[in-house]
Amino acid sequence: MTYSDKYGQFYGRLDERGNVTVLHVLDGSPATRLNASVYPILYIEGYDETGESLVQERSSSFSARYEFANGITLSRADADMLGIEVES
Repeated sequence: MTYSDKYGQFYGRLDERGNVTVLHVLDGSPATRLNASVYPILYIEGYDETGESLVQERSSSFSARYEFANGITLSRADADMLGIEVES
């Protein structure tokens, strides 16, 4: 089963952190908007005091109903709640 809304049909792919990148079924491009009350995960890149690169994860304060130009990543729980089929 794939998730569908007015923006298209979507499936998901697990990323290296266990979250789900949401993609269009039609062409595999990243979803930038969903008609759902879920809050995408944002990856914030930065550096620690030694200069090592690090990535922090936090939830957006805007729902997926807003445009996310870099694509939408959801927690596994949110993807499951929406019925997004996740590639294994």
